[in-house]
Amino acid sequence: MRTEKLGSAARRMWFAADATGESVDPAPFRVLIRVRREPDDQQRRRIAEAGARVHTTAGNVLTASLTPAGLGRLTELDCVDYVELAEPLHPEQGTGAPDE
Repeated sequence: MRTEKLGSAARRMWFAADATGESVDPAPFRVLIRVRREPDDQQRRRIAEAGARVHTTAGNVLTASLTPAGLGRLTELDCVDYVELAEPLHPEQGTGAPDE
């Protein structure tokens, strides 16, 4: 496990799991994965073998789903630079037009 590749939310997810990556809730979660360069077929296969189900690729960033156990395997790949949880964006309060 290479925790230096994890963003803060992904790191919290990992440390909430035990040392084997098994979590109380083993349900898959969504992540953003930054790789060194646009992934080729071999890199995609290695990412999938690590347990990630890739959804979208935009340049060198991929969206994927994986379980806590897959998070550790994913960080061990040389082609993976950074992994963060894909958290939904919430609109800020009070950003709408003022009521007249």
